[in-house]
Amino acid sequence: MKMKRVISAILCAVMIFGCTASTATAAKKDNIPAFEWDGNPVIFIQGYSGPILIRDRGLETEEEVWGINAGDLIKKLIPNLYGIVSSLAKYADGDPQPFIEQFREISAELIDDISMMPDGSSKYNIVSFPCVVEEASIAYIREELKGKGTPFFQDDFIDAMAQTVPEEYIYVFNTDWRRSQIDNSAHLAEFIDSVLEETGADKVDIFSMSHGGQLTATYLYYYGTQAKVDNAVLNSPATGGTTLVTELLGAEPINFNMEELLRFACVMLNIELDLRWLGRLLPGEFLNSLVKTAFNEVLLPHAIYFGSVWDFMDIETYTRLRDVYLDPVENADIIEKADKLHYDCMANIGEGLRRAQAAGVNIHIISNYGTQLGTGKKIDSDFIINTTHTCGANASVYGETLGKDYVQKNTVCKDSSHDHVAPTGTVDASSCYLPENTWFVYEQYHTQTWYDPYTRCLILELLLTDNIADVHSDSRYPQFELSQNPLDGVYARFTDSKTGEYGALSDEMLIKSLTDNYSLNILSVKINGVEQDTDEKLVIRRNGEITVPCKIPEGADRLKVEIRYERKNDILSNPFVRTIYFECKD
Repeated sequence: MKMKRVISAILCAVMIFGCTASTATAAKKDNIPAFEWDGNPVIFIQGYSGPILIRDRGLETEEEVWGINAGDLIKKLIPNLYGIVSSLAKYADGDPQPFIEQFREISAELIDDISMMPDGSSKYNIVSFPCVVEEASIAYIREELKGKGTPFFQDDFIDAMAQTVPEEYIYVFNTDWRRSQIDNSAHLAEFIDSVLEETGADKVDIFSMSHGGQLTATYLYYYGTQAKVDNAVLNSPATGGTTLVTELLGAEPINFNMEELLRFACVMLNIELDLRWLGRLLPGEFLNSLVKTAFNEVLLPHAIYFGSVWDFMDIETYTRLRDVYLDPVENADIIEKADKLHYDCMANIGEGLRRAQAAGVNIHIISNYGTQLGTGKKIDSDFIINTTHTCGANASVYGETLGKDYVQKNTVCKDSSHDHVAPTGTVDASSCYLPENTWFVYEQYHTQTWYDPYTRCLILELLLTDNIADVHSDSRYPQFELSQNPLDGVYARFTDSKTGEYGALSDEMLIKSLTDNYSLNILSVKINGVEQDTDEKLVIRRNGEITVPCKIPEGADRLKVEIRYERKNDILSNPFVRTIYFECKD
């Protein structure tokens, strides 16, 4: 048993080292549309911890204290590799102290550099980079800064925007991600004014993701009526926080699904591998305990002074934990801003966004659903953020539906003729902050929209044009759609047998391969558990498609289509099942 624990510890160290060394591959550049530019500058706001932080900017002591750089992390890990493996082995044998000390030693300098004071101010003189408008255009970043400051892994997305908008009119807004969104939204308001002054434009367009989406929502709540924004696209916004942070702060154990975590990592890095089989071999309980220990023993004492950590909590959790971790005198400034965000902005965010809409801002939200929350809670999410917290929708417990007799709430959308319930029966968008302007993508991971051609085109059109007013405007972009990332394997829709086009339920189904690298063997197709008679072995070439006959069961209100397939000539692959839901409508 002891040897098994030691092997597990070594495997953990290899995973840490190997994942750190990974790099993303380039996205496909096909199907990237260009549009007629409307003259609006575009502001890109990235997610949590993305922006670089600089200490003592402009002084002789200037130093970069935060930047996502795998190479630097590897250099720090290599000299300590023996100590890491040794401490992990001792942890596996029941002694956590060596690991805690090793992790504290490795991270001490980094933690100190980005530490905050009890009042929520920075311990050191730190600014985000680039943070002034003169340095923040993509043209300047690429030509003068040699790419430093470009949003992490977003070169392809920026290249796509640049097909419509000149690079000197695409700006990256970097703010201090440690601070409260109350501070950051004021900073964004100043930055927008600077962009408008520099470019002479009347309005800007904003694309934001995750923590940046929460920031944009906060800005629109407090400043949206100034109508300085034309189009705002919020991709997987942490508008209402995320239970993920609460899970790390809480006393209960966490339970990361190792198979899903590995798949998420591959999607995030755009690596067309499915390593879920490896997740079954990993010591999940051990790794979960390791993460919890590292966070609580080393990171938590510093993280509680980050305003952003409190911003990530929903209102109920914030109210419960505020008095546990924060002192009403020593941490009064943190509490004041967190109270304002939660009890003013978060509590009324739908009203605030609709107020900005009425002032002329076109606000669009991309929400992902159909995945269990990463830490193991039975919460419908995009693995990182609760579906409900991104958009206000009513969502079922993960693994369940809203119920066979569920009636659409219509709490925000009052038009009963609008069908806002997902084909999965798990999400009701009629209760969203913006029911007519929120799109949902099933089984798409957090912010991983760029490698999905459907969502990629939707985002670009929402951001750069006024072609799509709402979810009813364009049949190409229904309110509920499936993720079409290459790792999803296959995509399916019923077709019109006469025209071959996508249509309502019919006696034919078009199955498309999403992968560039493999031909697929379709092993079976089931509808509501009944295997369809295909009469032959079905093979789909890479990026190809086939049409298969199918029988729709009579009286069904929802169809569950299961496509079982395998990748040809992929020695690491096991058979997979893609499950797709369709609603039977009159």
